[in-house]
Amino acid sequence: MIKPVVDSTVDVAIVGGGPGGCWAAKECADRGLETVLFEKDPDIGAPVRCAEGVGVMGLKEFYEPDPLFVRQTLSNYLLVAPDGSSVKVCGEDHGYVLDRKVFDKKVAEDAAAAGARIVTDAHVNGAHRRDDRYVLELAGGDLVEARLVIGADGTESRVGRWWGLKTDALPHDMESGAQYLLGNLDVDEDLCQIWFGSNVAPGGYFWVFPKGNRTANVGLGISGQYSRDNNPFEFLDRMIATHFPNASRLGRMMGGISCTGGVKDFVADGLMLVGDAAHQANPLTGGGIINAMKAARIAAGVAEEAIRSGDTSKKVLKKYQSEWDSSWGKTGRRYYRLKEWVFGLPDERINAISKLINGLEPDQRTLRQIFKAAAINQPRLLLDVARLAF
Repeated sequence: MIKPVVDSTVDVAIVGGGPGGCWAAKECADRGLETVLFEKDPDIGAPVRCAEGVGVMGLKEFYEPDPLFVRQTLSNYLLVAPDGSSVKVCGEDHGYVLDRKVFDKKVAEDAAAAGARIVTDAHVNGAHRRDDRYVLELAGGDLVEARLVIGADGTESRVGRWWGLKTDALPHDMESGAQYLLGNLDVDEDLCQIWFGSNVAPGGYFWVFPKGNRTANVGLGISGQYSRDNNPFEFLDRMIATHFPNASRLGRMMGGISCTGGVKDFVADGLMLVGDAAHQANPLTGGGIINAMKAARIAAGVAEEAIRSGDTSKKVLKKYQSEWDSSWGKTGRRYYRLKEWVFGLPDERINAISKLINGLEPDQRTLRQIFKAAAINQPRLLLDVARLAF
């Protein structure tokens, strides 16, 4: 590991080497800022702690799809109600299932090629201010001084808490995720499956994301209000035993998914948070890869302006929060309202919606129609659906 000393100052120090942190490092380096990124794990991209799904249009904002890191294209979506009835959704944006170990390394390699310094196996244990600089304290006593810090260290960001930001979430809004990589699966490999039900995944959903070669990420997330008394793996093991009894377990992961719609404040003097650290994942789906990269792009632009001007105060950095709010923050709050409604529906209502939608012509079975049918007597939710659809 490199031995940074306090007398050497960088422009930007980034904590966390996921897609958000690495893309922030690339964007900052591209802008000519001296940038260093610290990742606590020995390898970028491992361990994997997500279902690895992204939308086609979202990915193309940053990379053209490449077999190097795209494992599977998802052309169809199947929603399964508690009674086992299902709706095949049409007319939606296609998706991809990534190989996160390869994708994350690709982003990190591009950041390094742009001039950012990437340091793995680097534990940042604290931070303090020295004049107009910010000093990160690394395990072993090493210090690095920066004009600006970007926290990309995940849900309940420690970096954010060091600056006094509230980055925790209520149990109700924290999904407990459990997932296996399964092999020997007989599933349609272009079909993403989403299952609902109080006995399936209370306060969340069960998913099957195919990865090709008869493998898939199979997992679920349940609301933290239920996971206190229920291990999510108990729900997951029961689903797999029922529906995929012959599958082989090739990998296992678990983790928390913040579904708050965004923390109230994610900037402070000398600090910006991106990705899960700022709760920027879609609160309805839990997907956060592309959102983290979008936020990182905005944050890097503001970082350049702040550093060039010599002012990294919260007042200046608030531009990042304002730009995020106008580009996706309001959308996130609409998805949060939909999340609260969807996961609060009783099983009987979901079954009735499934029956209603299956009565439509196949080309009318869209997510928008599903939401409209379910929210027919809730004008505000119908307005949210209309705004999100367009």
